[in-house]
Parts: sequence; structure tokens; C-alpha cells
Amino acid sequence: MPPITNWRRESRSPTLAYRNTETGARAVLHRAPDSYRYKWRGVILVDGYPVWSRGYETKDATSFRDELRERPAPDLNCPECPNDDVRVGEKAADGAKVQRWYDCPNCGYEAPSRIVYGAER
Repeated sequence: MPPITNWRRESRSPTLAYRNTETGARAVLHRAPDSYRYKWRGVILVDGYPVWSRGYETKDATSFRDELRERPAPDLNCPECPNDDVRVGEKAADGAKVQRWYDCPNCGYEAPSRIVYGAER
């Protein structure tokens, strides 16, 4: 299997962890809490905040690596201006769903991220 572009494996067991060589972002496939719908959770973390996640029934390392191939680096650029210093982290909770917010300090652009925990739609 070809290597994953821009991602270097840090650990294999009990979690599967990768670090992005360009941005320092982490990607982890870990055992989810019992209250979660899926037993395993794959997540990409930027500055400790999840910007993408997906649930898996089993520890499906192949599917997780395929997801990382599609996302060689987390995109945190502002779509409204040329600023690449977008803040991530202001969270909003709606019941069991938690979202993170992208915030551009340059032009004031704000957008919710994908739902990272709870029911995904």
C-alpha cells in the first residue's frame, strides 16, 4: 500500500495515530465511549480541536487511511479573504451535538464546522 501523503504514523496500538508533517495536525482512530453509536472514532485535530470526525463499527484502519489520503492537510484558510490564520475552537452545543466554529480575525468571517460529536447528518 502506498504511503499516506503528508501524514506520518506515530503509534499503532491501542490507538492508530498520525501527525501531519506540514501543519502539525493529528489524526487519531480511537475507541469511542460506550455511549457513542459507533465503537471506533476517527478524528482530525488541529490545535487540539476536532475539525473532522467519523464513526466506525470496527477498528477499520484501511478506511481511516483512505480518509487521510483524501485530506493531505486540514484546510483552515478563510474563503472570503487571503488570510490563512483562521481560529478554530469556539464551540456551540445543541443537545448531544457539538460543533466547532471557524473565525477569521481579519475580515470577521464565521462558519460552523462539521458536527464532530453526536449524531451526524
